[in-house]
Amino acid sequence: METERLPLKELIPYRNNAKKHPQYHVDQIKRSIEQFGNIDPIAIDENNMILEGHGRYLALKALGVLEVPVIRIDHLSAEEKKAYILAHNQLTLNTGFDLPILEEELSEIASLDMTDFGFSTRFWERPILDIHSDEADSFRKEEEERVETSVDEGVIYQLGRHRLMCGDATNPEHVAKLLDGKRIDLYLTDPPYNVSYEGKTAEALTIQNDNLSRLAFEVFLCQAFSAVDNHLKAGGAFYIWYADKERLSVSKALESFGWDIKQTLIWVKDHFVLGRQDYQWQHEPCLYGWKGGAKHYFISDFSLTTLFESSQSLFQLTKGELISLIQDYQEEMPTTILREGKPFQNKEHPTMKPIPLMERLIRNSSRQGELVFDSFLGSGSTLLACENLNRRCYGMELDPKYVSVTLKRYEELTGQKPIRLG
Repeated sequence: METERLPLKELIPYRNNAKKHPQYHVDQIKRSIEQFGNIDPIAIDENNMILEGHGRYLALKALGVLEVPVIRIDHLSAEEKKAYILAHNQLTLNTGFDLPILEEELSEIASLDMTDFGFSTRFWERPILDIHSDEADSFRKEEEERVETSVDEGVIYQLGRHRLMCGDATNPEHVAKLLDGKRIDLYLTDPPYNVSYEGKTAEALTIQNDNLSRLAFEVFLCQAFSAVDNHLKAGGAFYIWYADKERLSVSKALESFGWDIKQTLIWVKDHFVLGRQDYQWQHEPCLYGWKGGAKHYFISDFSLTTLFESSQSLFQLTKGELISLIQDYQEEMPTTILREGKPFQNKEHPTMKPIPLMERLIRNSSRQGELVFDSFLGSGSTLLACENLNRRCYGMELDPKYVSVTLKRYEELTGQKPIRLG
């Protein structure tokens, strides 16, 4: 079958095409064409009506392509054309990937971000080391050794591709020194909640700058966000954990720099911390948005929405398979509710976030190799999540003992000794 070239404007989309091509799908096809070229010709009939390739047609049109390769199919009846269009679309849905082979292939692709083409990160962004176990994530070891504090303020450590500074998040000179000219792609941080929090473990750990007046706390946040604003790229996303009673202070500080707050995410914990209030707290909120001036990035992972649209019949699945399917859907589909287990004890930091929780946010709003900044790093969960997902983390932490905790966690995870710089 010969290939010919025609002006794109002469092609006629089939008006009853049943295959959906939402904008995110067209964008994926555009990125594929930009990366690999327009390799596949569009199939048309004798009247230039498109039989196969509607998504490519939309992507090429959006890219401003004037002339395209086509193959002409002129031997089908009107009924056969309808059948061919439907059959061609359905045949691509009737089978899936061999997941072990897919994972192997994706793991060998280092220079391209395959999420650009619709692949789910869950296939290849898996832990290089097992840091998701309860023991590894919360460090609940019966013979846990006390962390020795031998860290000086102002010192920067190199941890593989990551950097960690014992410094002041509100000091723009400290932030600039840590970043060393790098731009921030994603800002993810867990600042003090201003609630005078004290850990419930025997160590009774505390957090600095956690008992300020309302005005002083607003000034503190403004100084911290101002230091980041100078380095956060336009369109860079942010996730800011906070306490409900300080929502106004956090919002005012963010909006004072023109950062757009878009949604509030809720981390639902699997158990509560007993307190003195009428309703026991079992969640933590997180503000999500991005800096204006450019389009923000959010992962184009809609793979699970097609599970219920495929030819696979739900009535043919066992109860266990249905439960597994629903759990996968709940875990992967981005919603404002985040469900991750909370360590029962945090000997390293009183408000330590689970690594899988931080991973979810990092996956959604950054690409592999990009720079994630955390100006209140605490015990290092953001850094370990970035290590696990092939991102770079630059982190700031004021308290030397928590810097020591992060250094120890990183070394135990990777076997690599952090390098003290200067």
